[in-house]
Amino acid sequence: MVRRLIAVALLLLAPAVLADDARTARLEKLCRVWAAAKYAHPAMMTRKIDWDGALVRAIPAVRAAAAPAELASAIDAMLKEIGDPVTRVVAPHPTAAKRDVQLMHQDGGVLRIDAGPYMTSSNNMALWTSLRDISGAVAKADAVTVDLTVADPDAADTLGALEEVGWSTEPVPMPGQWTTFYSGYEPQDGSTSGGYYSALMLVMSKPLPAAKSAPKRITFVTDGAYPLPAFVVALTRAGKATLTSPAPPSDSAGTIPIDLGDGYTARIRNATYDNGGQALSSVPLTEEKYPSMTAPDLPHRLLAAFRIWSVIHYFYPYKHLIGDWDGVLREFIPRFEDAEGEEAYAAAVLEMTAHIDDGHTIAFGHPAVAKILPTWRVPLQVRRVENELVVVDKYDPSVPVAIGDVVVSVDGEPLDARVKRLWKYQTASTEIVRLQRLVAIALRGAPNSTAQLGIRGADGATRTVAVPRVVSIKPPEPSGLPYRVLDGNIGYADLRRLKPQEVDAMFEALMKTKAIIFDMRGYPNGTAWPIAPRINTRHAVYAASFRRAQLTGGGGRASEEQSAGYYFDQPLPKTTKPLYTGKIVVLIDDRAISQAEHTCLFFEQAAGATFIGTPTAGANGDVTNFPLPGGFKVWFTGHDVRHADGRQLQRVGIQPDVRIEPTIAGLRAGRDEVLDRAIAYVNDGK
Repeated sequence: MVRRLIAVALLLLAPAVLADDARTARLEKLCRVWAAAKYAHPAMMTRKIDWDGALVRAIPAVRAAAAPAELASAIDAMLKEIGDPVTRVVAPHPTAAKRDVQLMHQDGGVLRIDAGPYMTSSNNMALWTSLRDISGAVAKADAVTVDLTVADPDAADTLGALEEVGWSTEPVPMPGQWTTFYSGYEPQDGSTSGGYYSALMLVMSKPLPAAKSAPKRITFVTDGAYPLPAFVVALTRAGKATLTSPAPPSDSAGTIPIDLGDGYTARIRNATYDNGGQALSSVPLTEEKYPSMTAPDLPHRLLAAFRIWSVIHYFYPYKHLIGDWDGVLREFIPRFEDAEGEEAYAAAVLEMTAHIDDGHTIAFGHPAVAKILPTWRVPLQVRRVENELVVVDKYDPSVPVAIGDVVVSVDGEPLDARVKRLWKYQTASTEIVRLQRLVAIALRGAPNSTAQLGIRGADGATRTVAVPRVVSIKPPEPSGLPYRVLDGNIGYADLRRLKPQEVDAMFEALMKTKAIIFDMRGYPNGTAWPIAPRINTRHAVYAASFRRAQLTGGGGRASEEQSAGYYFDQPLPKTTKPLYTGKIVVLIDDRAISQAEHTCLFFEQAAGATFIGTPTAGANGDVTNFPLPGGFKVWFTGHDVRHADGRQLQRVGIQPDVRIEPTIAGLRAGRDEVLDRAIAYVNDGK
């Protein structure tokens, strides 16, 4: 009886599940069309278009669409808000019975080339294989009529192959093509060292070459359904040919096709022919912020999800490391639909961005984030040591907790359980960094609250300690200089404290040592640039290799996936100051992130540095940002930064040559075991 009831329940649920899946699929298609138009259509950079509003207005109709034609109509209505007749949804073409079409024939002294109908009757490649025959016939003809009428856009793109035919005895200037161009993602708040920007780009082509002989009269016939090939525009503008069309010819130089299913295709202009007049002026990419929408309505919640997906899809340089980013969109469309209220919406944003798995990614600024990830902290630093969560530092001497104590619970909940519960809201490039961050977050609580910490001391007994939480922590500044000479004539420099203006004095003090141990277990102060030239015993030219996503609207046949990269090698600075020639050792762990890892790249190239400790965070590359409704700002990595030889750094980190981790016993004894190991390495070379 129970099995029968379960079977009946599943049958009743199945239609609803299928309906939800179909709605999600429709919204995913809407997202792809909206995003492609946003970044590819030149009009988005030449005038103000309420493209967010167009999406918001389309969402209800797309969600309610009960048939493919209704989905197509809803998306077409959104595209019409651009005001471009080329950008539209194209209905399925009825399949006509194939008939034999002769490619060329004479008609009253006129050479007729039925290029479009010929491809429709056979296949698109047929035109390519006939180019030599066409060129020979055109060279002998006095008058030519070329039928460019085609049944599908792929064939229209193939017509550009006819450019190779000799059409004029004089060179003919080809029209320029205006396209959108993005070099990385321009930050929407503040600036960045990445140099990311967006612009309109005019792409120029070589003139049509002169032929030995050419027809005196050339006529092109089209129905105006698809963009004209560039050579046709060139010949007609130069007065070398005439154009016959029942509809006004389009100035579009190309479109992006996006399959909507059931034969419907969204076609989006991605290039415009230059008319030879005044140059187009562009407006910068600007994302609306909607700061007051802390609990957005359903369309604006989906706008947030679509913006997250599209920015990462087009501009995140490590998207190939995410895996199935499209699958993340499909998963979170229904999540954002259901995320009513401030806290549910904030949770959806945190969870979706956590799938980026990037140590630079953080979503913040929304008031409900503090309810999910509290901000008031305990004055302790707790890290994983020997698979325990251990106090490694404390910033309030009055707290009755010792370095090396194990934290087993917080506010009555096992600490590891709380970490697991919060795991979905936090991201990082590696699992260990994610854990370390979440341990810190799990200890936090409401403003002015007191944490009840379960502490297991050196005696093995567990006790509860009340620790007042504070709004912020400022670790005490160590006294003395950030560099010194250790026993055995070994230099030591704390890069977490060393300032650029102190570098020369550091080298003067440590120049006669046999090695310098640089402590990079934290974040530096921009000292890689003055230090690296002073230790460049390998005469290295470059420090690191950079790549970033570039997106262009292109021209002709393009796709929504079309992108390219901007690659460059970063030079090492030069100096005329004295060179340090001793050993270079660097202490590392997962607290070294971004500029810290970049510092390691500099030292690796300049001096073949030896790294001792545990892997770094694996997140480097000039952070950029975008906003979401409700005051959210989302940071993410904008550059793919690699070792100078091209090896991957992201999600890998700087790997130690000598691996050593602190122990609980070492912490309790007050020893720095990583530094001790580095000293031993310098002394014995092992």
